[in-house]
Amino acid sequence: MKSLIRWDPFRMKQWDPFVDLRLMQHNMDRLFERFLGGEVPGERSTLWMPSVESYTKDGLLVFKAELPGVDAKDLDVSISERELVIKGERKSEKGEKEQNYAYREIVYGSFERRFALPEGVKTDELKAKFTNGILEITMPAPAVTKARKIEIETPKVEKKQIESEAKKAA
Repeated sequence: MKSLIRWDPFRMKQWDPFVDLRLMQHNMDRLFERFLGGEVPGERSTLWMPSVESYTKDGLLVFKAELPGVDAKDLDVSISERELVIKGERKSEKGEKEQNYAYREIVYGSFERRFALPEGVKTDELKAKFTNGILEITMPAPAVTKARKIEIETPKVEKKQIESEAKKAA
C-alpha cells in the first residue's frame, strides 16, 4: 500500500527546478545577502542563529543556548560592559560535495548573539558549562524590588456640591 505524501509547495522538485518556490526563495536570499555583504557568491550561506532561552531560578540569571554540532573549543563567551556575548562556529565536515545532497537544511558557519544584562548583575561570578550541545551560562541575579501598590488620592466632593452642579447643568 502506498503512503500519502502531503503536498508542499516548497518541496524540492528535481524534475522542474525553475518553478520551484524554494529555488526562487533561495535565489532571493542570496541576492539580499550579496547586496548586504553577507556571503561570497558560490558559497553556502553562513547565516545561523542558535535558539536561546533566559530565566531566573534560585537567585541565578540563566541563559541556555542550543548548539548542536558545535565543538566547545569553537565557542567564546564574554562580557562587554553590561552585555553578554556568545560567539561560535558550527563547522561542516571537509570533503562534502554539494551535488551529492538530496537535502541540505543544516546551516554551518559563525554566529554571534548579544544579550543586555540587568543593572546590578554580578558578572564576575559568571559560570559557563557545555553539555550535550547545550551551553548554560549562570550568574547571580540582581535583587529585584517587589512591586507595591500606590494609593491614588482624589479630592473629596461633597454631596451638596454635586447636587448643585447637576441643577446648574439642567
